[in-house]
Parts: sequence; structure tokens; C-alpha cells
Amino acid sequence: MTELHKTLEGVLSVFYKLGWTASDFSQVHTFTIRAGTARRNFGISYASLEGRPFLTLAIPEGFSTPIFEGIYSRYLDFNFDIFLLFKHLSEAAPDLAYLLYFDQTRAYLYDAGSQECLIHCTTPDERSERLFPHLKKKKVKSGSLDALLRKSDDQLARELNGWIHLWSAEIGSKTNARRKTMDRFTRKLILARYYRSLFGPEVPQIQFEGFAIDPRHIESARLLASPVQFLKHLFAYFRQHFGLDFFEPKRAELSFLIKAEKHKSLLNRFLLEFNLLAREKFSLEVFLAAWCPEKERLLSTKKTYTTTHIGIKGHIAVEEIMVLKPLIVNVQQDGTPWALYLFDELVQYWIRYNREIAMGKSWASLRQLQLDLFGTLPTSLAKDGCITNIPNHTLATSFRATGFKKLADKERFLSLLTAKCFELWKKYDLSTQPLRSIGDVFTQFIL
Repeated sequence: MTELHKTLEGVLSVFYKLGWTASDFSQVHTFTIRAGTARRNFGISYASLEGRPFLTLAIPEGFSTPIFEGIYSRYLDFNFDIFLLFKHLSEAAPDLAYLLYFDQTRAYLYDAGSQECLIHCTTPDERSERLFPHLKKKKVKSGSLDALLRKSDDQLARELNGWIHLWSAEIGSKTNARRKTMDRFTRKLILARYYRSLFGPEVPQIQFEGFAIDPRHIESARLLASPVQFLKHLFAYFRQHFGLDFFEPKRAELSFLIKAEKHKSLLNRFLLEFNLLAREKFSLEVFLAAWCPEKERLLSTKKTYTTTHIGIKGHIAVEEIMVLKPLIVNVQQDGTPWALYLFDELVQYWIRYNREIAMGKSWASLRQLQLDLFGTLPTSLAKDGCITNIPNHTLATSFRATGFKKLADKERFLSLLTAKCFELWKKYDLSTQPLRSIGDVFTQFIL
């Protein structure tokens, strides 16, 4: 019996004592996952619950599971080996809920969707005390794993910021880049990763996985495409496809990228580690906790509990499609989360407008009314009267933000508003169209 099968048999024997049966598990499959020059052998068995795949048992062959402290001291969520395993499972078994990765001594239980490590054990005794009690079949059926404590948005934000600060210090010391330059640079990367997590791997310019190479071979990174060229193409993609001009590198960022070209292996390690951050860290809620001052978040919470809902028409003056006065929010007084909540409400308002037009509301009479009043119609309308790009229409006509003391505050808000637009594309199944009017939210409204 191989070491892999011996380890698997030992764990399965425990599962049988916990109420599972042999028919709950698939046969163990041994296979090799490749990524560039990297090769890793794994043994895998799938556990089903009530007829549906539920849990993956994964065992490394020929290497050991990572040491917990080695991963988390750098604010990472998994190492390169587990990254390869997640990548394989996302294609081979996308509906699985949990991953149990283990060897003879250590074990890691991951939520497969969020990629969060829920339990880690460094010894067999720890597995018996801290892991296996949650895996009793009756308890699993009643939701014991779903009830395990997850990290809060604040904790995830602290970890994300911790990772950013580590790398900003390391790369900044090599390139003499200032802190605000590194902040701009990393925020753009994070927004790009968020877009990718929402809309999948269809865009080659956002394939960070190309830099997920075997850490043991990082010094041979000269064989790879230039990381600086990748970053330039990445930023160009968001400028060209979505009109996000703030992705255009400023002079300080261009200087940083020129100097960074001399530290290729360092940038390769940075982009490699970017793949080792859990999917759950890339959400608007985490970004708000990471980038938004606590005072603003408290102000927004207060607004949420003290504001009577009066409908979006109580905030703007609108005549059918024509906005006479937009919603104006003072971010300093009300907070960024509240501003983004109101922006969401406005987008919903225009979604309802489109729905009414589509359901037969008289577009001909509305068109004549608007021509009589204003002479021309908004260019964002299709021939049938529907708004073709609702988020951009909202940015152009219906939403203004004030109360910014510094340019850095505007840049931070713009990043969060961009993330909000990405979220709304997904949330309301809107097409991903240019957001060329996003900078208009800072301008005075003129009809």
C-alpha cells in the first residue's frame, strides 16, 4: 500500500466512525496538476451528502502540506500547492462546498467557495479535538460546517491591508516609490482582481494566474513575459474598455514601473502571491472596510438607522427621463457607504424606468413631451426609449458627490464607486459597458 492510500484509509476509517459509509465516497483518483514547470501529484476522493457532491478529500503525494505559520505570517490564505488544487477543483468539481486537505499529521479545512481556511490542525491530536467533531455526518447534515465562524469584513480588510503594506514596503524600497504611489497602484490591481472574480477568466489581460509559478523556480522568471508589460496592458484594458481614465498611470506611477522593470523576480513573487489571497477578500464590503475611514462608516451606519425611506424621487428632481436636479451627497457628512447605497437606489430607479417602457408605457407621448420641453433627448437612449447603459446614465445625470478635502479622498471614493459599478453589473445582470461619466460625479451639475 502506498503512503497516499495508507493516509487516505486512516482518514476514511475516522469518517466511518463519524457515521459516513463507504458508498458516500468516490474511489481515490491520483493525478498530476501542472502549471508551467510546476508539477504536483494529488490523491482525491469526493464525499457526497444526500446524493450531491459535498466535500473533497485531497492528499499530497511526494510532498507535505504547508506549515500554517509560514502562510499566514505573510497574510496569505494558502500556498502554491493549494492554489493548484483550487484551480483544478474549480474546473473539475465547481459545486463542491468544502475542501479537506491533509497528510499524516496536518490538516486544512477550506470553504471551497470563499477559499477561507476554517480549521487548521498541525498534529493528529488537534485533528481529533478541533476538526473531526464537526464532521459527524448528522451534524454536517444539520449545517455544522456552515455554522463554523467566518472572518468578518473588518478582519479580511486588515489582512488585505497587511499584505499590501508588506509588499508596498518591499517594492517601494527597491524603486523609491512613495506610499501614495503604491496605494494607487495596488488599488487598481485589487479592482482588476475583483472584476475578474465577478466575471470569470474570459479576459486574457487579467489572467493573474500566469504568474502563479513554482516558487522554487522563481529565479528563472526571465523566461516569463515581463510583469511590467502585463501591468501596463492590464491598466490599458480598463481604460480602453470601460473609459476608466484613473487607470492611466500618473507620472509617479510610470517612474515606478520603469524602475520596477529592473526587479523582475521581485514583481513575479508579488504577482504570484496575489494569486494566494482568498476570493472572499475581493468584495465591496471588504474594500469599504479596507479603504474607508471608520468615521465615514459610522456616519453611514447612523444614516441607515435614522433615515426614513422616502423613495428616490424624494432625493432628485426628474421629469420622466430628464433629470432636473441630481441627488447630491456630502461624503464627509454622510459617509461613502451611504453614498454608494444611494447610487444603488438610483440605478434601481432607472432599471424600473426601463421595465415600464418595455411593458408598453407610451414612449411616443413621452418623446414628444421631452422634445417640447428640452429640444433634444439624452444620447443614452435607444430608439425604443430604454436607457442603454444605466450605470453610466446614472453617473452622468443623477448622482453627485461633494465634501472632499483632498485629492486622495476623491481617488479613494472613485475606486469604491468603480467597485460598486462592477457589483451592480453582476447584481442586476447588466451589460458591462463603459463608465465614461464616472468622473462627472465630482462636477457641478448643469442641465
